[in-house]
Amino acid sequence: MSNPEHSPTENQGIRTTTSTVAGPEHVPPAASEKPTNSRSQWLGLALGLAVIGGGALMLHARSASEAKTEAPAAQAAKPQPVVTVTTAKAAYAPMARNLEVTGSISAWDPLAIGAEASGLRIDQVLVEEGDRIRRGQTLVVLNDDILRAQLSQAEARLASARVTVSQRRAALAKAQATANEARANLQRYQSLGKQGAISSQEVLARETLAQGAQADLDQAQLAITSAEASAQENQAQIAQLRAQLAQTRILAPDDGLVAKRDARLGEIVSSGKVLFTLVRDNRLELRAQVPEMDLPKVTAGQSVLVTSDADRQIAVTGRVRQITPQIDERTRLGVVRIDVPSVSGLRPGMFVRGQVRLGSQKALLVPAQAVLSGEDSSQVFVLVGEQARSRTVSAGARNGDSVEIKSGLKPGEQVIVAGAGYLKDGDYVRLPK
Repeated sequence: MSNPEHSPTENQGIRTTTSTVAGPEHVPPAASEKPTNSRSQWLGLALGLAVIGGGALMLHARSASEAKTEAPAAQAAKPQPVVTVTTAKAAYAPMARNLEVTGSISAWDPLAIGAEASGLRIDQVLVEEGDRIRRGQTLVVLNDDILRAQLSQAEARLASARVTVSQRRAALAKAQATANEARANLQRYQSLGKQGAISSQEVLARETLAQGAQADLDQAQLAITSAEASAQENQAQIAQLRAQLAQTRILAPDDGLVAKRDARLGEIVSSGKVLFTLVRDNRLELRAQVPEMDLPKVTAGQSVLVTSDADRQIAVTGRVRQITPQIDERTRLGVVRIDVPSVSGLRPGMFVRGQVRLGSQKALLVPAQAVLSGEDSSQVFVLVGEQARSRTVSAGARNGDSVEIKSGLKPGEQVIVAGAGYLKDGDYVRLPK
């Protein structure tokens, strides 16, 4: 059997081994166990830290990987801009107030020129439509052969009547002398009869002679009155024929513009037939049709811009002259007469537009391009962040390149101008860089 001291238990083996490692210093077992436990704790702590650090690194790497994976997905989910747009700010600004009117150009005081003579043929037409004429200028010459023949006859009758008047005057003078002599003899015989120198029969005979001479004198006076009346009639007829001859040359009654010509060469004219229509003094006017509700806004003297859809070169400034007092019961329209200058291209009967300038006042304006007009309403797109938001507005008058917004928009809001026609509500847009 071995010695118990040399047959140790398992624990003793450990201690022996430890003692052997410790060497010949014979460190006590308690002192030998303390350092061994301390190193184990430090190793465990280091191992734990390493595990924690590795986990943190793995978590960070995973998060970074997930972030890289999610970024393209997030970018793909964000809506792309539809179009690049420009914007403008709604702002108050002075706006000219105009009243839109329409109507036709008319002669200010049209003159209808016709023939006073009747039954005569037109020999010459000396003016055409569009000609500017002067007062007294000959427009038409009528054939006057018949009138000249009638004038010659009337002049001959007048000459004969004047001869008759001369003869009647001579007969009157003779009858006057005879009557004077008869009255003188009667007075002498009456005196003698009173004296008893002659008989009463002789006095009666002288009275009869004096009465006969007076009757002849009265007859001679009637004859000369008749002859003079006939001469005057012939003279009046001559004056009439001469007036008719003057009417064979139709003259312009005033300065003006020939707006219409109805005279035709060789035509037989009748009294009262209109041969020309003349624009008096070359003055034109716009007879504008204005609704009853707008008439109080118009006053005499206001400036009016007149334009034509048919001729874009026409743009003249007129002035309100008169507002007619009567309103059409059927159309509820009144007529405003506007003086316009006579310029090339502006003709009577032409349909034109007018803008009556009523003054100015402040209004909320946006560019006209930003307003999209529909059948029943108008809308604009307001920029909210990166999105276009549709907004229904009440649009007013246009002022050049701007439009008045009466309601539906606030000052300072950004409205989309270029590109508005391509948008729908909620679209994302981009602004120019």
